[in-house]
Amino acid sequence: MTMCPSVSSSAIVISGLGAVTPFGSGVNALWQALLRGDSAISDMDLFDLGGIACTCAGVIRDYTPPAGLASTPRASGFAAGACREALAQARLLNDPEALAETALITASNFGDIDAGEPALIPPGHEGRHAAASVHCAHASPADRLAAALGLGGLRIALSLSCASGAAAAATAANLIAAGRAQRVLIVGYDALSRFSWSGLCSLRTMTKEAVRPFDAGRNGTIFTEGAAALVIERAEICAARGAEPLAWLRGWASGNNGHHMTAPAPRGAGSAAVMRAALISAGIAPEAVDHINTHGTGTKPNDSTETQAIQDLFGERAAAIPVTSVKGLLGHMLGAAGSVELIVSVMSLRQGIIPPTGHFTTPDPECALDVVTSPRHVALQCVLSNSAGFGGCNAAAVLTRDAPASSHAAPAGALTASVVITGLGVISALGADAEENGAAFLEQEPALFPLARFTVPEAAESPLAGEAPDVDLAACGVAPKAYLDRASQLFLTACGMAFQASGLDAAALSSLNAGIMGGTAWGCQSTAELFFADFILKGPRLVKPFLFPHAYANTAVSLAAMEWTLKGPHENVVTRATASGVALVEAFDQLRAGLTPVIAVCGAEALSDIAFNARTATGDLTPMGEAAAALVLEGADAAQARGAHPLGHLLGCGLAPTPEAALQAALAQAGLKPDALCAVYINAAARDTASRLLPNLPVEEPARLCGDVQGATSALHLALALLARPAGPVLIFTVESGACVALVASLAVDADLKHAG
Repeated sequence: MTMCPSVSSSAIVISGLGAVTPFGSGVNALWQALLRGDSAISDMDLFDLGGIACTCAGVIRDYTPPAGLASTPRASGFAAGACREALAQARLLNDPEALAETALITASNFGDIDAGEPALIPPGHEGRHAAASVHCAHASPADRLAAALGLGGLRIALSLSCASGAAAAATAANLIAAGRAQRVLIVGYDALSRFSWSGLCSLRTMTKEAVRPFDAGRNGTIFTEGAAALVIERAEICAARGAEPLAWLRGWASGNNGHHMTAPAPRGAGSAAVMRAALISAGIAPEAVDHINTHGTGTKPNDSTETQAIQDLFGERAAAIPVTSVKGLLGHMLGAAGSVELIVSVMSLRQGIIPPTGHFTTPDPECALDVVTSPRHVALQCVLSNSAGFGGCNAAAVLTRDAPASSHAAPAGALTASVVITGLGVISALGADAEENGAAFLEQEPALFPLARFTVPEAAESPLAGEAPDVDLAACGVAPKAYLDRASQLFLTACGMAFQASGLDAAALSSLNAGIMGGTAWGCQSTAELFFADFILKGPRLVKPFLFPHAYANTAVSLAAMEWTLKGPHENVVTRATASGVALVEAFDQLRAGLTPVIAVCGAEALSDIAFNARTATGDLTPMGEAAAALVLEGADAAQARGAHPLGHLLGCGLAPTPEAALQAALAQAGLKPDALCAVYINAAARDTASRLLPNLPVEEPARLCGDVQGATSALHLALALLARPAGPVLIFTVESGACVALVASLAVDADLKHAG
């Protein structure tokens, strides 16, 4: 048994790995196949391709999910197998007490859409099953995995396209560094389905031959299903359990290239930025990197621009650093790509072997790198892993074989005195802007009426709902768009109003390296329905390529990043009620850590028949609403330096699996006792806890006025609380199973809310 050496409490290790791939179940099966140069690609025979030209994929066959999960959707089944292996290696699987304290982060492009497809079939057509809508929510697999594995810690679902797996590692590390979790199990996963396959094929990025990363003859990628999981935890609790640290997670970063939905930024600027930021957070110079596990998709533009990013970061040394891309043999694992590449990076560090880049035969002058083409034995101390995805998403991580020599804490940066809110924008059933929402909220007149914008085919009558008014994007400074999902319309509208209120335009935001974080339970479901309707009605070859990128869960936050050149910290949380609340806590922590001076957070939810049917299937008949609320958060010093006038202060945050723990953490961070609060804003699930823990505090429940806005709840409640001009600190308290958010905020003394968006 190898014990963790004595290090500072800030050190973070990886203690467990798990994988399910077409090579078989287990990390060893993956590793040995890569070293042999085996290909995971075979005929795509999961369903009738309907004439689609892309006929090869990384398909998993003869897989048996863990006990008790035999009937689970394929994607969740893959994730469960990977998670169990990772927990077993970390010596956690048979430790119920440790499992009860282990957090879970799931990361995926499409979640369980393989099981949700029947809900996307147009009404009246064979195979439609409205109740399958529950599988269209990314939170469902997270709930299922936590229950099956006995995980009692914090539970978060993320979706950042093909950077999801790597972004999950960054989020886990941020939570640990901020003291909000001690141990996190992350899993990136995806399954191939008719929805995903037809959409990916329509984008014309797939090859009909072999994936050839960095090769002169490369002409596309091939997608693969599966899952990859890692246990990430504080070094001292790994040591206390007698588990072995497999590698040290020294640095990490996420961001957005702010450029294009599907094309990489010039010279791979987004990748260069996150790789550089990850090294800075690790306190490691570029000269210390021994190997780069690249994104390496095998497409012409990606490999060329990723090469340029490496050259810009490493200079003349770029051509001498050995690089590999597992996609040449394994294919592109979508939401699991970043996490499986982290696993391979860990194995390279431990074994002193870099696996080959498959099908590389002809060097490309545009990719002047040391591409490893056969297993290379080399002593490795530091590996950099780079990931990217649709919507401009980028993430990177720095791993080392040995413990840090000093007590360098990552992420770097001194804590700021406080975090302020300098702009807000809101649109909901209560009104089209902040002024209307504030006035309607004070009047306490419900805005719930029979749904008018569309019909829910399975409903006997139009359900009561809180429909937001039509948006005016131009008034919010948003450039004309050829197409926008309703959720994206709301998101961009709220962001535009918030930035106008804060006095920040795209140029200013870019100069500040501002970030953006989103929260949504459902994402762009109406576009997903439109896209799949073409699949059913016209056939897979006639789906609309421009719709597919607009059907991702991260579409809205990515569009905002491009609209305002937001290249800093980037996140998209897809839990149910707490999505925007989790994003607010993450932004708060990163601002206090000095990672960037400005982060915008927006929660957005649009009504859809998918969401209505999912609620009906669970027996929840609470009126739903749609809304978007955006808040511009800044470090107080940075806001003062640019002459901004704060609207409010975010004093403390709590994020925990139980409401009691979240409340305690928020009050402690704010330095307040419960009797200092003047009001609490709750969702329905927080009623009992609020009445028990805060019996004398006035309670506001905005859903009674505008409907349950799910993922937008915490952000909307914070905006409404400020617009109500509270006389003292207020508590935003949002509760759901596995994730509870508590935010303590106060109005700025001289706040001018007349110009809030």
